[in-house]
Amino acid sequence: MPAVERPFSPGTIKPRMVKLGDQLLELEGASPVVGARLEADFSLPAARHSVDPLDRAALSEGLVIVSTLPNIGKHACIAQVVDLEHVTRPLAQWRIVHVSADPASYWSEVDTYHPDIESAAWTLHGASQESRVAFCAAFGVGVVGHRRIAHGLFAIEDGLFASVMIPRDQLSAPSVRQFVQALRSGGCGEASRFDRP
Repeated sequence: MPAVERPFSPGTIKPRMVKLGDQLLELEGASPVVGARLEADFSLPAARHSVDPLDRAALSEGLVIVSTLPNIGKHACIAQVVDLEHVTRPLAQWRIVHVSADPASYWSEVDTYHPDIESAAWTLHGASQESRVAFCAAFGVGVVGHRRIAHGLFAIEDGLFASVMIPRDQLSAPSVRQFVQALRSGGCGEASRFDRP
């Protein structure tokens, strides 16, 4: 489905476009701003290693890395999960949270082939429409006209966005090493240092 071109004029929000192969996808809303507080109200059902739903309160204490995944059955999504787990393993104070657009049952491949992955996951599948919309708006990962979400990595420290990475090339996972290296150096700084639409 080709993207619809809209005229851009000052005072309007320029559409955020990402690539999925030869296809252009428009992301809904805006990316989170570094330093902004996570204020959205949502409740997402657990997919693995948790029974409690994911909500704002769960993401507002300490340093949390949120990983968004469009299709956990695809290689790029599994690579993002595995890379994030292994790169951050020595950094025990960081908690990893994965959110996928797929049903919880899709996580069985991760459990089968990567049983050492300890991080918990939640799903937008089965969440209320209000929660889905609120989460996608808060993280800027909703895709216009699709149920999928964009690949993304987000660092939230005590409820404030510390870093944001949404790659333009959505066939690949975000650069986990680049993202984590910036966090380790303590200089999350400008989100623009990452590949952001």
